[in-house]
Amino acid sequence: MNKQIVNYKNDEEMQSIIKAKQRNIKIIQIPMYLSLVGILLPFVGVIFDIYGPIIDTVFRVVPVVCIFIGFLLAILCNKKMKDLRVFIGQNIVLGVLEERIQVIDYSPSGYVDESFLKKCSILPTYNRATGSDYIHGIYRNVEFTYSDLELKTESQDYTANENNLKTTITEFSGQFMTMALSKSVNGFVQIMGKSNSGKMRQNRKAVYIDEKNNISSYLKTGDRVFDDRFEVNASGDDLAYSILTPQFISGLKKMGKRTRVQLSGNMGVIACYNEKNSFELIGEIKDNSDIELYRKKFRKELSDILAILDIMIDCC
Repeated sequence: MNKQIVNYKNDEEMQSIIKAKQRNIKIIQIPMYLSLVGILLPFVGVIFDIYGPIIDTVFRVVPVVCIFIGFLLAILCNKKMKDLRVFIGQNIVLGVLEERIQVIDYSPSGYVDESFLKKCSILPTYNRATGSDYIHGIYRNVEFTYSDLELKTESQDYTANENNLKTTITEFSGQFMTMALSKSVNGFVQIMGKSNSGKMRQNRKAVYIDEKNNISSYLKTGDRVFDDRFEVNASGDDLAYSILTPQFISGLKKMGKRTRVQLSGNMGVIACYNEKNSFELIGEIKDNSDIELYRKKFRKELSDILAILDIMIDCC
């Protein structure tokens, strides 16, 4: 992909455009929420004992119309919000990124390729993926990708009193990264945080199998804190011990027990289940100072991401 070239607007111009976009979203949201009132109309007739041929027709038609209008307005609202996200990304976030990294590609509404996610064995099973802020760049001469990611399992129960009962479970919500390794790993090493380990182990995809269709049991490093927080699985004990240096163990402990890391071949994969959603615009932009405050917020979020990459680059 070619590096994106953006002519950044000045803060005053950006403020004007953002305020206009936020105002348009509010204008759409008001009738969208009001349309929900029409859905309650039949209950009004029941409560106040209002009946009649015309009234009954109104009570049947109006809720359907309100649902249809609300649905169309919700689609339009989502489109406008996505447009605002793209504008913020291209005109504020991208500038912040280029202060620290070489940006190959940045997509405010994109995320890592789903075919890769399906094959990634350190992620839980899921059937619906969403994400944002896909970054493909180079940091400290290392190529990497990043995106905010949310994985869910949606299911429908048609046997619940003949009603269509839909349930949604969030399996993963946080930051997902891949990076090129300086040295190829002949095999695999997986470091899995033990937080919510019961559920996560049940939902986890099958791990890689070695040539003998066997995998090693969870390794112990001798670091009590690390062993309490993480499970280590590898294609070979010697490989795992060669990678889990004291420096790397210390870095993993800083990353937290809700972190998962996989090293295999020339690629490292990092999944941080921290429910973070970086580079988000929260609240309204009122003046130029708000734009600079968001730049500071985005710089802090980028520094947190790069701190994880620093650990991986220094130790792998």
